[in-house]
Formats: sequence, structure tokens, C-alpha cells
Amino acid sequence: MSGRYRRLSYRRRAVAALAVLVGAVVVAGCSGGRQPLPQSTADSPPSVPTGTTSASASAGPTYNAIGLDVCTKTDSAQLATLSLTVDRAEAKQPTSGAGDACQFSMHTADGHKATLLVEASTPPSIEEAQRLFRSKAAVTVMSPEGPIMGLGDEAEAFSKQSQPGYKYSEYLMHARSGNLVVKVWLAVGGNEFTPKATLAATCQAIVKATLSAVPRS
Repeated sequence: MSGRYRRLSYRRRAVAALAVLVGAVVVAGCSGGRQPLPQSTADSPPSVPTGTTSASASAGPTYNAIGLDVCTKTDSAQLATLSLTVDRAEAKQPTSGAGDACQFSMHTADGHKATLLVEASTPPSIEEAQRLFRSKAAVTVMSPEGPIMGLGDEAEAFSKQSQPGYKYSEYLMHARSGNLVVKVWLAVGGNEFTPKATLAATCQAIVKATLSAVPRS
């Protein structure tokens, strides 16, 4: 092989090697020569698992107290321990939502006035019923008697004693079961205050009976 041919062959191999090197640099330049950055999750919404608290709170039986006719569903025999006589029963619309209510005007054995109000409210959701239940403590001027166990999902009572020329005893008890809220308010006048325990037992019996009387939709 002549020296001229060897130099030409060497130049060709050098050019080929240079071409390969340039190609590698071009490819590296196109890819940026860096690993791709991980996708940022700083602004990504958090994943929400199925069966959230809101969904579980909406589950359960749904009650419908519209057209219940509380006046006829309330057993006046529950008032026997207080010797109360019903003079009039007036159907009403609950002030707190859809449902049914009744106000009983009564008198005691010694002629004092007494009143019984029974309300069964069924908001469209359990969440609204929970808000309705909690709102009572925020608006009433009566003194809390504390929670009551074993009556619906939650229950509590309030009481008040005053003397507008006679001894006036008030007791309010309400309970929630699902989307149903039952409220019973009993007020009795007399020469003496009616014992709280007596009022509580009467209210609880009426609340329990009303909870059972409201049908599920």
C-alpha cells in the first residue's frame, strides 16, 4: 500500500469517527443532556377517598313527618302523672322545617294553665337535621340539663323556672334520629314548681313515642 493511499484511508477513518462524535453531541443536545424533572404536586388537589364523612353522614334511614298529624299521634295518657286535662289541640307547622306539629292547651287540677308543644321536623338531609338540633342550644334562654343517652342518635334537655304571679315550670327535650328531629316543650303552672324529674319523664315518653310514630320514606 502506497503512502498516499494510507494517508487517504486514515483521513476517511478520521472523518467517519468525527461524524459519529458530532452525531452523539447533537443527540445529547436535543435531549437536553438532563434527566426530566418530576411533575410538581404542590398545586394538585388532594385525593379524596371514597366514603367521606359527608357521604357517610348522608347515609341511613330517611324519615318524612309531613302530614303525620301529631295531634292524634300524641297520647294524652302520657300527661296523667301531671293531672293535666287537654282543652284544645291545634295543628301547627314546625317553625324549624318541613314536618308536623301540635300545640295542646291544658289546665291543671287546681286550674292553672299548661301547654304542650310537640314538633316533628324532617329536613331533607341528615346534615341539616344535625344543624337544626345544634341550633336549639344557641337560641334557647332555658338552662341546659345535659345530654340524654339512648334516645335517637342524640338528645338533650333544657329547663326553666319563673314566677309570673305563680310558679311556672318549663321543660324542653329534643332528639335527633337520622334526618328526624323531635321537640317536646312542656310548661305547667301551679302553686308550686313541678319537679324537673316529673317533667323530664313525661317529655321523654312523648319524644320516644313520636320518634317511633314518624314513618320512613
